[in-house]
Parts: sequence; structure tokens; C-alpha cells
Amino acid sequence: MIEKIKKIYADNRIWLYLLKYIFISIVVSIIAIAIDTRTIPLLEKIPSIFLTSVDLAKVILSTLAGALLTITTFTFSTIMVVLTMYSSDFSPRVVNNFLTDKISMKVLGVFVGGFFYCIIALFFMKNSFSEYLVLSATIGVIYAVFSIIYFIVFIYRVSSSIQATKLIKRVYDESFKIIEDALSYKEKQENLSEYQIEAYKYKYKIKSKQNGYLQLMNIDSLVNAIENIDSKLVMHSQIGDFVGFNQDIATLYYNSDDIEEDIKENIINKMTFGSERLSFNDYKFSLQKIVDIALRAISPGINDPNTAIHCINILSVLLGKLSRIKDNYTVIKHEGSKGILIYEDFNFREDLYFTFYQIVYYGKKDISVLIAIFEALNKIGLVSQKENLEILKEFSDYVYDVSIGNFDHKFDQDLIEKSRYRIEI
Repeated sequence: MIEKIKKIYADNRIWLYLLKYIFISIVVSIIAIAIDTRTIPLLEKIPSIFLTSVDLAKVILSTLAGALLTITTFTFSTIMVVLTMYSSDFSPRVVNNFLTDKISMKVLGVFVGGFFYCIIALFFMKNSFSEYLVLSATIGVIYAVFSIIYFIVFIYRVSSSIQATKLIKRVYDESFKIIEDALSYKEKQENLSEYQIEAYKYKYKIKSKQNGYLQLMNIDSLVNAIENIDSKLVMHSQIGDFVGFNQDIATLYYNSDDIEEDIKENIINKMTFGSERLSFNDYKFSLQKIVDIALRAISPGINDPNTAIHCINILSVLLGKLSRIKDNYTVIKHEGSKGILIYEDFNFREDLYFTFYQIVYYGKKDISVLIAIFEALNKIGLVSQKENLEILKEFSDYVYDVSIGNFDHKFDQDLIEKSRYRIEI
């Protein structure tokens, strides 16, 4: 349930922030109008320095409305320019990181909300109140000052966002949190390096009913669905995998002669599919973003190997955390439940390969990139489980084999040889 709420929030948070500030501005405008029309008798208690005539209030509010609308247009244009730059210079997959940044989401809401306030206050500013002093203009001025401060913060954030190191840092923080949360959950559960299914007579394949990415998997609900059956539900697909229609995504192993169709139907309904991957629970997707930045950096059009090296160093830290995992499979079983859920949440061998194989392919002729990869493997080995050191050595040999033929000079070959064999098993 919590993950579904997170998904809904992730899909709609831009609109939520916008509607939030519009709602706040409408509430403030209603309060201001109530005070100005003496519905709420507070004007007598407010110092006269904060009050203006109706005519002056109209001038101020109309000026602010036009100014806020102009700044809103400029801000939107700035956001579009940054999004275009993100897509072309970094990766289309990191566009959402800027778009869903709190400052980026709030700034449009602040300006649009201010525009709504000014228009609503003007609408109720009638000539019949011309002999009165009003508070609406003062609130509008305070809101305008707040908007300008927020605009300055937004400009600073934009100037920081277009720096590769700052973007990589934000993606790293996102990845680190996802991996930390996943590891914390895994430590609380039973873990296996392999599972046994020989004790079960029957099996039933759970097939997907649609195409799309597996976004959510309600673990507790899946276990509850099979709690009364002597069974094992083995997941074949992981969060973030693209699943085709009628593809096997899980297998239910059981001993009962007959299982109700409702149970089988209930299992597939506990999974959520969508047209895109989500960042908050998919560590592979967050790793892919850093890989994309590295690939764009070593492309001939940009040719920035130092940024790629920085990405490789960041990836070594994240993979170092994954290398501490000994068992690939997590076992979920509730107390008193006959059913068991087994799924592969981590596979270090696959994670290592799919993180670096594209960087190796496109950077195999760049000596600096290759040395960075070997150094990264060495750093991972320093914190790795002993069982994973052989995998690191094997991958180091793979990188060496596909790249050494591109270097004829002894200096390059000696440096590669020196870097290659630094991992001790």
C-alpha cells in the first residue's frame, strides 16, 4: 500500500506541488478579501502603514499579476532549456531528476499561485470600497518579495544542476538510498544462495497479462495470497524488468491437487506494471543513469573522459555495497503461513557486468577509462565478500581481453598489466 502511494506521488508530484501553491494562494486571497470587506474585523488592529487605498491596491495588484505571469513564462522557458540540455548532454533518463527536483517543482507553483492571488483579489476590489483602506496590496507585495527570493534560489539551483558533478552527486545519493533500503530489508529476512523445489508435485506458471515494466511487487500481499497452501512462489522477474504479454514472471510450486483460480488470479494482481521504470525502488535504474552519463561523456561528440572516470568511481562505491551480499535469494514467510515467497533481489555477477559492459565496449580504446575501471574493480574488491572476489577477477580478465589489442605501445600495456592484477583472491 505504501509503495502504491509512493508510485502515485511519483507520477503526479509535479501537479501536486502546483495545486498546493494554487490552493494556498486561493486561501490567502479569501482571507485577505474577508479582512478588506470587514467580514473579519481585523483592519482596526493592523497598523495603517500596512494598508493602502483601493486605487493604489488595484495598481499594485495588476502590476504584480503581469510581472508574475511574465516571470512564470521565463521560468518555464528556463526549465525547458535545462531539460533539453539534460537530454542531449547527459541522458534522457536523468531529465526526471531535474523535473522532479523540489525547487523546480515549487517555483512554478509559487508564481502561478501569486498570479491567482492577484487576480482573485482584484476581482473583489470594488469601487464601493474606495473610501476604505485595504490589506490585499500589502500581502501581494510580501508574496512578491517571497517569489523573488524563490526565483533567485531557482536560478542558483539551475546553475548548479547543469554541472555534471552536481548531477552525478544527486543521482548517487538517490542510488545509495535505494540500495541501503533494499539491503536493510534483506538483512531482516532469510537468505539463500539457491532454493529447492523437488518436494513439490505440481507447478503453475504465473504469466503477465500486459506489456510493461514491473514497477511494484507487494511482497506481503503475495505471501498472504498463498498462506493457506503448502507452496513456494518463485519470482523470475525483478523490479524494473520489462515484461512481455504472456511471459512467465513467477512459478507457483505446490502439493495440493487443486488450487482455486481466484488464488492464481490474486497473485498476478499483486504486481503493478507501467510504461516506465520508477526510481524510488529500482536500484538498477539509478545505476543505469550514472552509466548513461559516463557513456555520453566518452562519446566522440562530447569527449570528456574525466567525467566518465568520475562516474566509474561513483559506481565502484555503489557496487562495493552490492559486493557485500553473499546470497542472491530472499525468502519471505509470515508466521503461521504455509506459503513461501522466494525472489532474487540481487545478483552481483549480473550487476557488475551490466553496470560496466557498455562502458568497457565504448571506452576500450581510452587508456584512462580502462585504468579507471581496473581501479574501480580493485576498490570493490577491498570491501567485497570473498565469494565475489573470483567474479571480480573474472571480470578484470574480461576487460583485459577485449581491450589489450587496442594498445601497441609498451607504456600502455605495462600500465594495463599493472592495474589488471591488483585484485587479490
